[in-house]
Amino acid sequence: MPFVRFLAIAAACICLPLGASATPEPVALPSINHANAQVVVVRPDGTEIAYSPADLEQLPTYRVRTTTPWRTEAAEFEGVLLSDVLAANGLAEADAIMVTAENDFTSTIERTVWETVDVLIATRVDGRPHSRRARGPIQFVIDMDAYANSGVAREEHLVWMAARIEAAQ
Repeated sequence: MPFVRFLAIAAACICLPLGASATPEPVALPSINHANAQVVVVRPDGTEIAYSPADLEQLPTYRVRTTTPWRTEAAEFEGVLLSDVLAANGLAEADAIMVTAENDFTSTIERTVWETVDVLIATRVDGRPHSRRARGPIQFVIDMDAYANSGVAREEHLVWMAARIEAAQ
């Protein structure tokens, strides 16, 4: 029996890096050519700032390995934290934000969400620029373990083709 227990522990240790990670880890991303895309952030004073994926990556960058409701296999998503984008644009204290996608889908994300879980604005998947075909080029991603345990994150918060972020009215 102790040998079986040893094998189970060894297998778990070997497989652990292949699963999802609990929180995004800081990373330095090399320059790459991204798809032609942008997300416009509307500051509290009404000023609109357009960020390309490369512009977003000027903020601190992170990596999280996770699945999504549309990906059964874990992938490495890289990008910036929503909380950092909101802080850089004076929106961190908003009660909620509204995110609009390129196809006009909208999602309201309450402050408790980005204060409870790390929401990654992914610009890359598995080291490559994120594509529209794969729900990019700018996609909101939450580690699925954190998502499941948060009590506040919902599938509608996982916006893909994100095009606009502004305070919710």
